[in-house]
Formats: sequence, C-alpha cells, structure tokens
Amino acid sequence: MIPSNHPIPLDAGVARLVALLDEDRYEWFAERAGILEFEARLSRIDAERRALIQTLARYGFPGQPQLCLLQVEIGSRAQWVLAADEVFARHQLAVLGATEVRTVDPADVLHRQFGDLAWLGTAP
Repeated sequence: MIPSNHPIPLDAGVARLVALLDEDRYEWFAERAGILEFEARLSRIDAERRALIQTLARYGFPGQPQLCLLQVEIGSRAQWVLAADEVFARHQLAVLGATEVRTVDPADVLHRQFGDLAWLGTAP
C-alpha cells in the first residue's frame, strides 16, 4: 500500500499495481522512479511506468510466489530443482547431499537442457 505521505503515480494502471506493493517494494519502486526521472531525464509518468516494470521484473507480481531454479550436483550428476523458498531448498538439498547449488536462469535451462519442455517430478 502506498504510504499516505507519498505521491500517487500519475498513470492509473501504475497506481493500481503500486498500491499492491509491500513497503520494501514500494520504496524500491519510488527510488527507481526518482532516478529515472532526474538522472535519465524522463517525464514523471514515463519514469513511474519504467520503474514499475523494473520492480515487477525484480520482485514479481504482488502475491506471486518467488520461484527460483537451482542447478544441483548430487553425486556426479547435475539436476535442476524448482523451489518456492530458496533458503529452505538449499537447506534441504544439503541434507540430501548436494555438493554444489547455484541459482540459474529458468528460461535458459529450459531451452538448453530440456528443449523448451521439461517434466516435473517429486524429490527423492
């Protein structure tokens, strides 16, 4: 929710989405909008629009789980793990004996490793 002492974005669509942001995401949005307006010399409305796009790209849509894809070495084999909570996943993977865990780009892995289509299964 937009704090009462902050301006409402000029674009009604931007304002509706920004109103759904939590305080941390709102602060990030507002900072980006200010940078874009004053340093990139964009109009306020364009700066807010771009800042919203950057905020959603960084954090996802409000209420959407923050999924991550991890490349994991278990034994001598690479595997990929889709997780909703990266910290919990890394802990569980360590318990399962994972030796290397790194965050990877889901679109890149889907294309390069699985030919644009992957089946999901449950953990062992």
